[in-house]
Amino acid sequence: MEKFCDECGSLLRRTDGKSFCPRCKRAGKDLKVPTTGDGQFTIEDQLFPFRNIRKGQKKFMEDVEETFKKEETLIAHAPTGIGKTAAVLPPVIREKNDDQKIFFLTSKQSQHNIAIETIKNMPESVQAIDVISKKNMCLREASKLPYPVFEEFCSGEGQERCNLFTKKMSDVVNKLSGNTKHVSELVRICESFDVCPHKSALLAGKKSDIIVCDYNYIFSDIRERIFDLLEIELENALLIVDEAHNLPDRIRGNLEERLDIDVLQEASSLLQGYSSAISSFMSRLARELTSIDSEKKRIQKEFLDGKMKNALKGGLSQFESMDDLLADLKIVARDIVEEDPSATAPMRVYSFLDKWEEEGEEIFRSIERSPLRINVKLMDPSRFSGDVFKKVAGAVLMSGTLHPGEMYADILGIKGAKIEKYSSPFPNENRKIVSVDNLTTAYKERGLNMYQAYANSIADVANNTPGNVAVFFPSYDLMNRIYDRLNMVHLKKGIIIEEREHSKKEKKELVDGLKKSDDNILLAVQGGSLSEGVDYRDNILSSVMIVGIPFPPPSLEVEALEEYYTAKFDKEKGYKYSRIYPAMNRVLQAAGRPIRSKTDRALIILADKRFNYERYKKNLPKDFDYTVTKDVVKTCKSFFKK
Repeated sequence: MEKFCDECGSLLRRTDGKSFCPRCKRAGKDLKVPTTGDGQFTIEDQLFPFRNIRKGQKKFMEDVEETFKKEETLIAHAPTGIGKTAAVLPPVIREKNDDQKIFFLTSKQSQHNIAIETIKNMPESVQAIDVISKKNMCLREASKLPYPVFEEFCSGEGQERCNLFTKKMSDVVNKLSGNTKHVSELVRICESFDVCPHKSALLAGKKSDIIVCDYNYIFSDIRERIFDLLEIELENALLIVDEAHNLPDRIRGNLEERLDIDVLQEASSLLQGYSSAISSFMSRLARELTSIDSEKKRIQKEFLDGKMKNALKGGLSQFESMDDLLADLKIVARDIVEEDPSATAPMRVYSFLDKWEEEGEEIFRSIERSPLRINVKLMDPSRFSGDVFKKVAGAVLMSGTLHPGEMYADILGIKGAKIEKYSSPFPNENRKIVSVDNLTTAYKERGLNMYQAYANSIADVANNTPGNVAVFFPSYDLMNRIYDRLNMVHLKKGIIIEEREHSKKEKKELVDGLKKSDDNILLAVQGGSLSEGVDYRDNILSSVMIVGIPFPPPSLEVEALEEYYTAKFDKEKGYKYSRIYPAMNRVLQAAGRPIRSKTDRALIILADKRFNYERYKKNLPKDFDYTVTKDVVKTCKSFFKK
């Protein structure tokens, strides 16, 4: 009889006579054969990759199948543990016809791995290609260039001159076709043939059922050339959007650029030996901007357009318009980068000006001083997503924090979406959530006394938790202020602290520290990768404290977003969509970190009395139940004695 991992449901493998889970990386006696109890039952489905189906999976699978049958959109609030990837793929594969292609979209490398492993456990007739960004797959030194610079460097004419686009590519494509591989395996094969991994993967994807890729492959301007390579129309795409709570901000980020005065001046200097006319334009534009005497303010498109028009005057008659100048700048900037990969300033200026040309009331623009900088950003993601969801042959958006589903339908421009919430398969008694009534990070109540009160409470929780504790703060500034007060209390555990400058590698080392010892307090920020992007498997967190409600600080951008959504929807949605729900979703993400399997247990402390106010509490999911505690020490002792 085949055995499956009791933690994640993956098919176990054998090595040296022992069972081994390829996903959880666990081996030995802890691995058991799942029973048909606890909401699980045996399923006879050749596409479903596991023997047993979990509680909630069956209903989810039925809803997915109906969604693709009717070519509709499902917004699924599905908590951790339901097994979303294993449940969503079989029904969409069954509904796919020969002309269609499935796009499994996710921004996390770990989710790429899960999707590919799930597909590998399906019949061999199901084929997938795993592809990440062109930059991260590139074998050339140019891959180290900043992202927008690399994109221009490797587009069109740049690819024609790249020595990785060789005749050998057809041999590699044949080798990749019909054989599902992780992107790391794919890149190694392409490296051995000295061909471009990204182009090879997409060409092989023409013969695949599934493309596992990033959101940008569908929700950005690169979609057109990707679909041309795949020889597919949007109307024949079937979408699965994983961790879909990230999608709105990711789409907004596609149109986010800034222009710093020092970059503009550097670009002018670098361009002197290539195009004196463009160099002169940038020098004049820099002078126009430095003459501005104002603090940060919101501006309209005409503001910079006027400055650029003035900069075009006098000796620059060869450019009839900004379009002419941009066309020349793009060519010259690429030549400069090819000669010196570190000389990116002209290409960065081009990237900004190209984004600046976008029209529409949904574009936010601002200028600030110290240092002088102009910003442009998209407020409304439906500009790119609305038409996509209207045209595709069905879509499922899934995440453990798609709350409320109506908001995601609104801001992504999805008409007639089916919105469903699925219950957690994990035992309710394994997670206890409490709130306090004596602490708050509200600005008017901040001060040394409150910082010390937080430090005392953190110590009480840490000293009475048998395991690691994570404390998530609304900002680095507040975290550091409370950290200073922690030096004045008695702690039985060591402190691991996230810093703003930490790289991905350094953050991984922090998490590895939690795995090596259970005597740590992790201090990190809400909304960061440590509170949203990391799965703390094997119960390496026993308690989580969420310090404060991470409302966005007052800013021109938040005010503009509230104003925009108020005009588009109504006043209540304008306020909630710009301020309340983004904060509450960060709370839900942080609270979901410690419980990753049915055997994990954790205590969640909402460390702000505002969680008890009805005007905030009503904006959390109904199944996010919590009670007020007057004594966190007593609460810890009671929970962990079980």
